[in-house]
Amino acid sequence: MITQMHFQERLLQWFRKNQRPLPWRRHYRPYEVWVSEIMLQQTQMDTVLPYFKRWMKAFPAIESVARSDEKRVLKAWQGLGYYSRARNIHQAAKNIAERYAGKFPESFEDILAIKGIGRYTAGAIASIAFNQDRPIVDGNVLRVLSRIYAIRKPIDVEKNKEIFWKLQESLIPKGQARYFNQAMMELGALVCSPQNPSCAICPVSQYCKANQEKNPENYPVRSRKRKTVKIAASAIVIEREGKYFIRRRPEGKIMGGLWEFPEWKLAKNRSLSLKTIRQKALILATKEFSMNCETIKYLGSIRRNYTYFLEKLDVFTVELPDSAILAPITAWPHVWVSKKEFNKYPFSSAHAKIAGLILQ
Repeated sequence: MITQMHFQERLLQWFRKNQRPLPWRRHYRPYEVWVSEIMLQQTQMDTVLPYFKRWMKAFPAIESVARSDEKRVLKAWQGLGYYSRARNIHQAAKNIAERYAGKFPESFEDILAIKGIGRYTAGAIASIAFNQDRPIVDGNVLRVLSRIYAIRKPIDVEKNKEIFWKLQESLIPKGQARYFNQAMMELGALVCSPQNPSCAICPVSQYCKANQEKNPENYPVRSRKRKTVKIAASAIVIEREGKYFIRRRPEGKIMGGLWEFPEWKLAKNRSLSLKTIRQKALILATKEFSMNCETIKYLGSIRRNYTYFLEKLDVFTVELPDSAILAPITAWPHVWVSKKEFNKYPFSSAHAKIAGLILQ
């Protein structure tokens, strides 16, 4: 169709002039594209950029990731969240080093078989790194397509997603997948935003049915909206002889492999006073560690948001006598560390903030 060809030309022309100078776009190295795509899952671009640069400095090639231990990998990832992504990269790097001599595979099927890579990421690597005519559909592309075609099928219904994959595949100009896929994503990120889209400067607004209907914010359509769950939680910093107790979360649990100060979830969608939280934290700590203490001090409060959860984490401290013995009832690995040693251990972002409170 002549209209589709014009759409493609306008979008590609706009992308050439307006694309952001992202570091993985300099050479389109498969390794860099892979890491960037994994980092960008569930994470905003502005957050990812400094982490990407730091990662590439620490691990400039697949072999350097493969040779590293998990502790160093998780430390480099600290603050990005969803730590299984980092562990998957680590394991996949070992497999690529062993099976492909450290060279990232080009075949779409081989890419898809890599640990931690699904249909979207495989398509992104195949199209962006190797310029193969493979579609990719992320949140930005979903939004752009739903508005261009005024698609009223809810995007959060699994069977409807295939509509968008087929549409995107049909739109890719042969031999231009690298730039066209990125252009669609870039349009969604910079122009076709969820609220207040910049239709006046959109390079393809004349092809957009939602723009013609003058209701772009009605798209994409969703069948339901999940409610946010509010969580009340507490953490305790246990100090003895100038050292602090931290423990390592077991593999298979959320944030497995990361170190933390002991914490507990206390309530969902229920407000608790600071006095109540303090009492619950003291009871739980006494039970968990068989330690004899009567008073704990308030250190500060940390808020963390993830998926559909809003959590308020109140942090307390307790200083044990030099002779006190701690007897944890859980078998998690644990160590006593000084303040100077905090930077050797990978914490979640919330517990890195707790370490920051202690350092202050």
